[in-house]
Amino acid sequence: MSIINQMLRDLDARQASASERACLPSNLRTLPPEAPVRPQGWLLLAAGMLVGALITWLVLGQQGPQPRMGEPAPAPAQPAQAAPPAAEPQQSAPAPAASAPPPARKPAPNPSARPAPVPVTKAVPAPAAMTAEPAPASAAHIDKQPKGGLARDQAETEYRRGMQAAGSGDSAAALPALRRALEIDPQHVRARQALLSVLASSRQWDEVKQVARSGLALDPAKSGWAVILARLQHEQGDTEGAVKTLEVHAAHAAGDADYQGLFAFLLQKSQRHAEAAQRYQAALGLRPGEGRWWYGLGLALEAAGRGDEAKVAFGRARDSGNLSADMLGVIEQKLR
Repeated sequence: MSIINQMLRDLDARQASASERACLPSNLRTLPPEAPVRPQGWLLLAAGMLVGALITWLVLGQQGPQPRMGEPAPAPAQPAQAAPPAAEPQQSAPAPAASAPPPARKPAPNPSARPAPVPVTKAVPAPAAMTAEPAPASAAHIDKQPKGGLARDQAETEYRRGMQAAGSGDSAAALPALRRALEIDPQHVRARQALLSVLASSRQWDEVKQVARSGLALDPAKSGWAVILARLQHEQGDTEGAVKTLEVHAAHAAGDADYQGLFAFLLQKSQRHAEAAQRYQAALGLRPGEGRWWYGLGLALEAAGRGDEAKVAFGRARDSGNLSADMLGVIEQKLR
């Protein structure tokens, strides 16, 4: 049918005559032209295949060679970036998702399988060299002295024992007890005073000075101990040292007449007559009936060129009634 239809189309196209069409049946007509086949289906298929091939080429082209098992995947080229701060550790950039191998699929858990036992790690003891050892007892300072009220009680007991021995005239037994009392409680004033007295009666002058100095170091206001120390210094030939001792503690002895009288005497021995006169006057202000201080004041005023005042002082010394005959004779000569 297609051949006959094509022949009829050719006759129509050439506009053939009736004689050329006479051989054909009169009812034969040319079929209408077939509808053209639309290529949309195979075009869409071809386009899809082309797009898939292009994606496959892009993926495989950028992926590059796959690393072998155990080798790190090569990092893709990236634009240069500023180095991270030195305080933060640098980490390698992760490989791109396209090049990373797909994670292995974990097998489905078997409900009947028992969980593997967890190994128990036992604590390993530290080496002997690393363990801290306590310091030996001999390295630490052990204070065997009792503290607080117990120390005071023990010091008081030793003090009473020493005083009992001193009262019976047993200096050999009194001294160790009094020394022990001060070792236990250096602030025990009565024990120190008693020790000074027993040492002086035993004529142990060096220890007297030592005990007086240590007591003044603890309590500078004890002017009586300064008097003992200065008197011994002067008697042993150290008048200058005695004056310095009294100068150091003078602020605490404003009301001590004996302190002021000794200070005046030592200043006069040091040829410091004006200062000596002031100290004598201070002593007489506290004890006005002391004849020897009036006599000393007269000597200081006389040496300072104050004769009239010196005569008055000598007269008060003569009238005190507590001077020896020898001293009264000297005063009479001064007055004449």
